[in-house]
Amino acid sequence: MKLMSKIIPSTIGLLTILLLNYSPSARAGWSVNVGVNGSGTVQVKVSNACGTNTIITPFMAFPSAAINQQSNKIHFSTNGVLPACASSQTYVQVQATNNYKTTIKSATGPGDANDNDLLLQFIIPRSACASGDVEVVPVLVTNNSVTFHYTARLSDEGTAILLRVVDAITGQERYVVLVTGPYDNTGQACEGTFTVFGDPTKLNLLVDGNSSTLPFNITCPGDMVIPCGTPLPLTSYNPPAIPSGPTGPFTVTYNPTPDQLVLGVTNVVTATATDTNGCNVSCQFNVFVQPITFDGFYPPIGGADATGGSCQAPIAVSKLGSMIPVKFDLACNGVPLTGGAPTITIQSCTGNFVFNGPFTLVNTVWHFNIDSTVIGTAPSFAGVYKVTANLPDGTQHSCYIQYKK
Repeated sequence: MKLMSKIIPSTIGLLTILLLNYSPSARAGWSVNVGVNGSGTVQVKVSNACGTNTIITPFMAFPSAAINQQSNKIHFSTNGVLPACASSQTYVQVQATNNYKTTIKSATGPGDANDNDLLLQFIIPRSACASGDVEVVPVLVTNNSVTFHYTARLSDEGTAILLRVVDAITGQERYVVLVTGPYDNTGQACEGTFTVFGDPTKLNLLVDGNSSTLPFNITCPGDMVIPCGTPLPLTSYNPPAIPSGPTGPFTVTYNPTPDQLVLGVTNVVTATATDTNGCNVSCQFNVFVQPITFDGFYPPIGGADATGGSCQAPIAVSKLGSMIPVKFDLACNGVPLTGGAPTITIQSCTGNFVFNGPFTLVNTVWHFNIDSTVIGTAPSFAGVYKVTANLPDGTQHSCYIQYKK
């Protein structure tokens, strides 16, 4: 197993900070390539507008390197100095030993810049992402697993470290944990342990530094208009929001859910993707559900809803055995709606009678005749009934009629 990383690009910043330090920006980076026995190489680098200093150890056991060494009690096998005009407080120190242990300490002094605008793959997080202190140590190695302990002191909530263990042969990610400052996504302090199962000699630990963003995202669909007459409630958004990134599989949730959309208004829908570590990213899109136009029941009923009466004051009265026609038309954007098959529900105000059936379309008008085949002629059928038209979009419109002996 090897701990892999890349040197930070030597992009030069020219920002000077007045009153604090007149030094051009400097950046520190490193690369570690060491096997389980602690043999390999370490490279460290600091660059700024005045130049670049890079030092690399020979292939050796327990390599270590420092530029502007700060730790007096540690002997580094290779040492270097800062480039001209860098802050004396900028430094980088890297130690690698056996059993995959690697420790990095770095800092950026006043007037020097962090690499907080870069996403650097396969790199131990530098000071911009982890306050310069990162340690990943396998604490238990068996023939088929490795248990790691990680510690990272993050600089602020806008920074993150992505720890990944990858099968070196297949490229399959075996474990992923995202640490975001000042706490990780599990709610613990920025340290913990994790166990990866696999041949230790075929696993690579990859530690990526990232600033001000999570390493995955979600893309929302464009704004939607749901045509009136569409059967509701909806069961899904089509097309859906799509998450992407290396920390899947993802769970996508919506607020409001498709079955909670409100007719006739613009619904702002928030789609949230949750990765395997419990971290969330969100996006939004608008959904407008066009309502069906319903202007009330035709005479002899002649009203609906607020003008449709009540159990105490029915809108229409007839004798048992008489026929009462229930008729209405529907429109979608001014065009007659002739599809979707609305249904009728008839329920007595006493609750002891319920009937359900379909409306029939005649030309562009929906019809249902309430007659003796629906409500019987026996005296027990006398009373007030609530008549409800159930429209294809899930809306309901009601009126009250009375049958007398």
